[in-house]
Amino acid sequence: MKHSRRIAAFASGLALYSTAVMLGGSLAGLRLPLTLTALWGHSESVPQLLAEATVYAMPIFVLALSWSYVTLRPYRRGRWPATAWCLGGLGLAWLAWLMYGVVCAADTTSFVAMPLSTLLLSPRVPPLWGLLNGLAVLVGMLVAAALARRHVLLQGLTRHR
Repeated sequence: MKHSRRIAAFASGLALYSTAVMLGGSLAGLRLPLTLTALWGHSESVPQLLAEATVYAMPIFVLALSWSYVTLRPYRRGRWPATAWCLGGLGLAWLAWLMYGVVCAADTTSFVAMPLSTLLLSPRVPPLWGLLNGLAVLVGMLVAAALARRHVLLQGLTRHR
């Protein structure tokens, strides 16, 4: 039973990161309203790219938080969350997407002319597929792990009463 929970947490980490990359690319295909983007400066400026990347990373954070909490929250009393295994799955998925992005970037020469801020922040540009999206997944998973741990501690306190 213990090993199946660890394998499930690892697979969940893999699936979570892959879903986040695909969701980030889909969200980046949507254009934000011009009235909103006008607040951040002219088109293709670093503040505008950073603000857009933050807006696109918010739903990914919510997805990662809820997905990870369901994965890590123990179903029985006394079970600690499998956070390390889920982090391992996230790390492996990040590495796989990074390698895929390097191969994609090597196939085309259009990335040479892109500014560094676009390469780092855009969820549609390999090899990082949006740095803030990856951070949103990681932070969402870590917050969910803290909430799951708190859930376990509260169960332990109430169980002894």
